[in-house]
Amino acid sequence: MTSTDGMTADIYPFDATFLSRVATRIINEVKGINRVVYDYTSKPPGTIEWE
Repeated sequence: MTSTDGMTADIYPFDATFLSRVATRIINEVKGINRVVYDYTSKPPGTIEWE
């Protein structure tokens, strides 16, 4: 995320190739992980903590 005041935030514009490579590596190397999610919701209305 990127933020200037702590009250609002935007996504960080990661390259799609980078996100795919990271997600694949996490899934393949971390036992019990079978899904990786990158939340594109800005704040507000989204929150930083996603459950």
